[in-house]
Amino acid sequence: MPRRLLLGLGLALVVGVWFFREPLRQQIRESATLANDAPTQEVVSDMIEQAADPRAALLTAWNSGKIVHREVAIGAIRRVFPNDQPLPSEFESVVLAGALDPDMNVRETALGILRERKHPALAALSAEQLKDPDQQIRLLGLNYLKPASADVGVPFAAALLDDPDIAVLGMSLKLLENWSGQKFGAKLTDTVQVEDKTSGLQEFQSEGIAKTKAAAENAKAWWAEHQKEFPPVKLQVPAAAYTARRPVPSADFQLHTLEGKPVRLSDFRGKVVLMNFWTTWCTACVGEMPALVALQKKHGDKLVIIGVSLDYVPDSHGHIGGHAAVEEQKHSDGEHDDHEATAAALKRVREKVARTAKARNVNYPILLDEKNDVGGRYNGGELPTTVIVDAQGNVRRRFVGARGIAVFEAMIAEAAQPPTQSGIATVSSSTKHP
Repeated sequence: MPRRLLLGLGLALVVGVWFFREPLRQQIRESATLANDAPTQEVVSDMIEQAADPRAALLTAWNSGKIVHREVAIGAIRRVFPNDQPLPSEFESVVLAGALDPDMNVRETALGILRERKHPALAALSAEQLKDPDQQIRLLGLNYLKPASADVGVPFAAALLDDPDIAVLGMSLKLLENWSGQKFGAKLTDTVQVEDKTSGLQEFQSEGIAKTKAAAENAKAWWAEHQKEFPPVKLQVPAAAYTARRPVPSADFQLHTLEGKPVRLSDFRGKVVLMNFWTTWCTACVGEMPALVALQKKHGDKLVIIGVSLDYVPDSHGHIGGHAAVEEQKHSDGEHDDHEATAAALKRVREKVARTAKARNVNYPILLDEKNDVGGRYNGGELPTTVIVDAQGNVRRRFVGARGIAVFEAMIAEAAQPPTQSGIATVSSSTKHP
């Protein structure tokens, strides 16, 4: 009798496993993906799409606080909730909070969703971007402010006629022309940047700068005459854009310096940390180094700057650090085993990174991310990628592309202060920025 009972239970267990195999497989996939700090975006996307409840999986990915998971989750809202379907309040809160997210990629996606849905908060959240010290965020705000009416848009564009960034100034002028029906002589072609052959940075041309500033003077003269026709605009940002925000904890890691010294991110808890992901073959990355060197020199041990080299991570062509892929090197000489070939390739990459750092007088530690463990966590495949972490270990900024010293300074000062939790904010045409 016990034997029959045991056989019956075993059979029932087999049948149960067979019947529930797919839900179990999905649960295992979801748990593994959520536990992974550095999955590919495709893996997270598949987890959400194949989940028994994609809505729940989307929220779980977003609430994980992990960079890659959050970027995929905010984008998945478009697929899970097509524009012809209403957006449930909890997901609407995610989008509203996303428009003020530390991650610029998340901000852009969230604003795009709001524009597609013709959300009433789009103008307020777009205008909120115009207060940001980062010129790329201000450009983002102007881009999504385009659908606004003239009575809303003109005061905001006029407030940017003294913007220090020529690209922001140029776009403000074009929008002001569109809304006002006037011509100030502005051309977006005058604000196209060209790569400087010496620094590797994208820079504005002197002739274009002069033309854009001349157009701004014309616009200022027009605004002085017509300002009374446009009462100051106050737009209310929904409270959920603030109350739904959650900290984005920085994933800890350990890498080694070029000299072999282990470094952990958590070693610097209590200080603002600026992580810069770069490669020797990225001209913008190398061109940005003097600004980082100057920042480190100015702030000393009050600021931690870490350069994370991704030179050993294969690019889209399978090349590593400007050399042939390790897989090619392994089989190029039958007299050497794979371990020797890999060690030789790593040595060459390390030497190349060290030469670049020395040539640029880098005064902050350079870590080599051999397996893309850290680059994957912070989605550092786009270069240069910068992540700023506050003293409590939370990500306060993540963005792609080179920035100048003044912008870095403003971001560092911002990270040294508690995050804004005002609940409700108002924005007006008197918005100021560095």
